[in-house]
Amino acid sequence: MPRIVDRRADVAADPEGRPRSFGWGRGKRRVRRILDAWKETGRWWAGETEKIFYRVETESGGVYELYTDRQDWYLYKIYD
Repeated sequence: MPRIVDRRADVAADPEGRPRSFGWGRGKRRVRRILDAWKETGRWWAGETEKIFYRVETESGGVYELYTDRQDWYLYKIYD
């Protein structure tokens, strides 16, 4: 069952803006592959900006969801 975290994360992105590694909790996690990517417009009428989500698998086999609002990065979910 996924756990929602929704906290800022220190993400290193490739030249195309996709996450390559991220720091959260203890240590840094390297992204093995991107499993899915999508955009959400959010509540645009309330001034929310578009977010780009990535579901990633790390080298250690963990699955996480990250998103960016094009300024900051966030760890959104951790899959158990």
